[in-house]
Amino acid sequence: MKGRTATTLVRVAVVMVAGLGGSGCGHDAGTKRAQRKPATRVAKAPKPQPEAPPSDVAMQSEMGVVQDVDVEEVIEAHFDEVRNCYQRAGKAQKYAGGKVTLRFLISGSGQAEDVLVVASDLGNYNVERCLVDVGRHLTFKAPDGNKATTFDYPVEFRSTHEMAVMELDGPKIEHDISGLLPRLAACGRLAADDVTAIMYIEPSGFPGSVGLAAATNFDESVAGCIIHMIQHSRMSTVLPNHVLRCNFNIPAAVASAELSTRHGASSAAVHRRHR
Repeated sequence: MKGRTATTLVRVAVVMVAGLGGSGCGHDAGTKRAQRKPATRVAKAPKPQPEAPPSDVAMQSEMGVVQDVDVEEVIEAHFDEVRNCYQRAGKAQKYAGGKVTLRFLISGSGQAEDVLVVASDLGNYNVERCLVDVGRHLTFKAPDGNKATTFDYPVEFRSTHEMAVMELDGPKIEHDISGLLPRLAACGRLAADDVTAIMYIEPSGFPGSVGLAAATNFDESVAGCIIHMIQHSRMSTVLPNHVLRCNFNIPAAVASAELSTRHGASSAAVHRRHR
């Protein structure tokens, strides 16, 4: 595919059930005839029966299967909409780029019932939400057996590289995140599980682009509040003429600033993300 946006292969999990094969046994053909012994009656063991398949096989078979070519055909038909989502990044197009992995949950008729951003190297909430909105309006060919199923589809965006990006970790940014997390509690509960945040710190010290990824739904109004708060929080770690990128974990239950003061500052896990 041409342009700044490139799609990679669809990964679809297919459950394969292997048949159970029978086992045989042999006997000695070279018995001696020099001495004849009284015949001995040997009781025959009952013929072994094949084992029943594990109970979870029945559950696995309840999930439908979609074909890569059918998914690609639908995405290709809406490719302009997907590509145009990157315009939502605004000035962050100068540096924000990477892969966004979308998880589609589709019904037995092929209608997309929900779309999640389960992983992102991009780090731009506006683009990610646009992709989710586009995905939720798609209808695919009905899965085999007309059974609901899920599949992941990655989309990659390339920045204009007008600003150099460096990966960031270390004690200094960990201190910034530790002070930031308690303030995010004022926005409310984001999700039932932890959420990964990806942010780009501009030379001014303020995050110019922030994205969120999770394998579960999160409250979009809370997410908007968190994005706004992060982008208006100045970080102490800056580098002239460079944008610094890091990702960190937002716990499902964020301790409030008051609780953190009482029990000590909470620690934030900051991980280096390689491109």
